[in-house]
Amino acid sequence: MTEVEADFAAENVGRHVLDYLQQVKLTPLAKLDDFDEEGNATVRQVINIWIRLSLILTRRRPEIAVSSLMKHVLPVIGDVPLNKITRLRLNRLFNILLAEGKISEAKRVFALCKQFFGWAETQGYLAHSPLSSMKRRDVGGRNTPPRERALTDAEIWVFWHGLDLWDISEQCRWSLRLCLLTARRPDEVIRARKAEFNLRVGVWRQGTRNKSARDHSLPLTPLAIICINALLDASPKDSVWLVPSPKDPQKPVSRGAITQVIRRMLRAERGLGIEAFTTRDLRRTARSKLSSLDVPNDVARKIMNHSLEGIDRVYDTHDYLPQMKQALDAFSDNIKGIIEASDYFELRHKYDGEFLEIPESSLLYMEK
Repeated sequence: MTEVEADFAAENVGRHVLDYLQQVKLTPLAKLDDFDEEGNATVRQVINIWIRLSLILTRRRPEIAVSSLMKHVLPVIGDVPLNKITRLRLNRLFNILLAEGKISEAKRVFALCKQFFGWAETQGYLAHSPLSSMKRRDVGGRNTPPRERALTDAEIWVFWHGLDLWDISEQCRWSLRLCLLTARRPDEVIRARKAEFNLRVGVWRQGTRNKSARDHSLPLTPLAIICINALLDASPKDSVWLVPSPKDPQKPVSRGAITQVIRRMLRAERGLGIEAFTTRDLRRTARSKLSSLDVPNDVARKIMNHSLEGIDRVYDTHDYLPQMKQALDAFSDNIKGIIEASDYFELRHKYDGEFLEIPESSLLYMEK
């Protein structure tokens, strides 16, 4: 694991999880698999083998799965013989999470358990998986529909200028704007290192520090560079981070810091006054904008760092940097035109001819 990957993993899980994962990696397989074939192996013993032979090899972020196992599975059934595990016992485990309202977490734990018990059956550690006939929807019902929230032009104006009216750090103010302008996930911005940015060439060399773990470079627009320079000015010279923590410049700002800023601005009595949104919705807004600007789908997918579709993902190795540059420049010009408008009444809301209305209590309320 590289230093960057270790930093990313440490941001997502506790040190104890990384230590556990490292211990499994370093333990010889013969020692992990050192038990008889009489069916006396515990869930923990076989899970460790599964982590070593399957989870580490097939997951880009195995530490996240191991964290769920350590928190919800191993403390409850880790020392139970594998062949004594029943569907009822597992459902009781999932039901604890459901009773606490943690539906998504229950589904994630179920998916991990089903994968594990299916693997154990295939390997011969178990005669039959107790979860083979169950589906994800059987735990907590059908999946919640994906979010569709994207900011309108008028809401982008309110979001951008609202950041200037709140007493927040420069790090939060400009990193939120950079999330929108670069279509990046929040953690990709706040965990960026200064060395990733070549402002002379105008490229953000992110590498594999992203959810997909695909090598990625992103052209920078003039408006994005303004944000980056503002973040560099707010960062101590001896910090390697673009968005360092105000408390400890040798660490990046916490992942929840910018998320909390959005929540405060939306929930306050004199807040933004627009429909609730999250930091991830800024990325969706950028993607939707690219479509509205007639950016080809392949180029938009490259900007988002999504894989190409079909056979193109195998044979198309073009980096698309010129095309991404052209598309992002058009997107940046569009955002620039929005934020330079004198007020949000001039801007399109959901439909042509419809104007955004926000409460008089909002800091950005204006009389038409």
